[in-house]
Amino acid sequence: MSEEFSMNRSVRSISLTARSVRLMLVVALFAAAFAGPAVAGAWKGEEVTKEGVIHVMNPAEPANKQVVIDLEEAWRVGGEDDEELFGVITDIEADDDGNYYMLDSQLNEVKIYDGDGDHVRNIGREGEGPGEFRGAFNMFRVPGGNIGVLQAFPGKVVMLSPTGDPAGDYPLPEVTDAGFRMLLGAAYAGDNLALVYALNQPSESGFTQNNILSLVDKAGEKESRLVSQASKMEAATALISEKSWDTFRNGRWAAAPDGRAFAAPEYGEYKINVWTPDGKLARVIHREYPEHKRDEEQKQDILDIYKGFTRQIPLPNIKYEIEDSFNEIAAMFAREDGSLWVLTSRGSFGLDDGVVGVFDVFDKQGHFVKQVKLKGEGNPREDGYFFAKDRLFVVTDWLNALMALQGGGSEAAEEAEDEPELMQIISYPVEL
Repeated sequence: MSEEFSMNRSVRSISLTARSVRLMLVVALFAAAFAGPAVAGAWKGEEVTKEGVIHVMNPAEPANKQVVIDLEEAWRVGGEDDEELFGVITDIEADDDGNYYMLDSQLNEVKIYDGDGDHVRNIGREGEGPGEFRGAFNMFRVPGGNIGVLQAFPGKVVMLSPTGDPAGDYPLPEVTDAGFRMLLGAAYAGDNLALVYALNQPSESGFTQNNILSLVDKAGEKESRLVSQASKMEAATALISEKSWDTFRNGRWAAAPDGRAFAAPEYGEYKINVWTPDGKLARVIHREYPEHKRDEEQKQDILDIYKGFTRQIPLPNIKYEIEDSFNEIAAMFAREDGSLWVLTSRGSFGLDDGVVGVFDVFDKQGHFVKQVKLKGEGNPREDGYFFAKDRLFVVTDWLNALMALQGGGSEAAEEAEDEPELMQIISYPVEL
C-alpha cells in the first residue's frame, strides 16, 4: 500500500487539476522561460520584519497592467500521423544546444528532439543496470550536460550523457530517519540540488508519508532541510483528506538558478517561503487573495480524480474529504532573471476558451509586479504544461494518461466507447 499511496510532480509540469490532487508519484515541476521589463508601476505593498524574516505584504492587484501573450505553434509531435509514439511524457528539459529531452515514464526512456521538432535519438531504457531505470517521473540537467533521471523507488538518480552513455548515479545523502525514501522531484539551485522526496513508513494502524524539501550539496554529503510535512492515513477510518495530502510537493515548490528555493507549505493560504542558498528562511511572500469557493461540479471533478488515483489502494470503503475552496496556489516556477511565476486557482479554473493560464509575477524582492495571460491551445484541466528555456510544451490528454499509468483512470474515460486519442506534444516559442 505504501508505494501505491505516494502520489507524484513535475511536474516539472503537470495538469493543473492533477497537481492539486496527485496522491502517488510527483512528476517533475516547471522550468520557466519568460522574461519581462523592469517594473514601471508603483508597488503598493509593504515589508514587515518578524523574528528576523522579511514578510512581503502584497495587495490583491499588481503594480502593472496585465500582459497578454498570444502563443504561436512552432511544431508538434505524436498523434496518429507521427511515426513516434509516446507513452506518458512526465518531464521536459532543454540543453544549451537547443535540444529538448522528454522523459517517457511508461516506456522508460528519454526522447530527444532538436529545435525544429526532428527526432534525434532515445536514451536510457528499462532495467536495473547502468543507465537503466523504472518508475521515473522527473529529471534534471546538471552543469556539463548530463541528465539525471529520478527513479522513484528504490530511490536513486541515474545519470546519462546526452548520447545515452551511463554516467553512474548522482550522490544523495543517506537516509537516517525512519521509513524508505521515494524521490519525487529535483532541480538545480545554484551550487546545490533542490530535492523533494518522501519518507514512507507503514504501520499496523495505517501509513505516514513525510514530505521533505532539501538543498543538497554536489557531493551529496550536506543536506539542509527546508520543509518537512507529514501526511497520514489510518486504516481504521480509511479517510483521504485533500487538505492533508495536497502538500507543497504537488507543484508548489521551485528552485532558482541563483540558489534560492521556494515553497508554499500551507493549504489554503497565499504564502510562499523563500530560502537563501545556505538554507536560511529570508522572506515570506504574501498576497491578498479572496477565498475561491468551489461549486458542486468542481468538487465532484476533484473527487473523481482522487478516486482514479487511489483505485488500487487495497482498503474497502475509502472515504474522501474534499475542501469547499480551492488551494490558492496551484503551481510556481522560478525564472532566470530572479522573478517567481505563480499559477493561482483563478489563473487555472474558469478560464475563457483559448487561455492556457494566468500567472502572478513577483520580482526578486517578492513584490507583485504584474500578471501574464498566455493564450493558445491547451486545457489546464486535462493537458500537461512544461516550460523549458524559451519553449512552452503542451502535452495533450495528460491527466487521463497519467492516471491510467498508475492504475487508475477516470470513470468517464473507461466508459467511453471511442479509443482515446494518441498523446501529442505541442511546442510554443516564448520570446525572452
